[in-house]
Amino acid sequence: MNQDPLTDLLLDAAEVDRARLSSALSDILGIDVDSGRVVLKPGFGRLNARGKLLAYLLGRKAAVLLGKADTEAVAPKDISREAAMPPGTVNPKLRELLDHRLASITESSEYYVAPAQVLPAIEELEKGAK
Repeated sequence: MNQDPLTDLLLDAAEVDRARLSSALSDILGIDVDSGRVVLKPGFGRLNARGKLLAYLLGRKAAVLLGKADTEAVAPKDISREAAMPPGTVNPKLRELLDHRLASITESSEYYVAPAQVLPAIEELEKGAK
């Protein structure tokens, strides 16, 4: 019996996302083993504001995927505090990410990267947010 040639197209999208996510973030941030908190590395400081927000939101997603955090959605004031960014920078850049469909917002105004946005967000981070 011949194998269906279409089976060559099958892959585990979650694993691809995890590998790509890890590669994109490895020099920028880490996840605290105990608390699941996003820990900024020196590479974070080399990003522009948009890149910092994308990296931070992707880091929150990574913490959830690792089972180290319960939720990836985060309020702008918490991003500002945890990423050491001024609110006057965070809020307009988050709106920009929404407008470009690189982030989503909950009913309670918390931001996150939805599953369909992960690869575009990673690509944006890799290509020019540095």
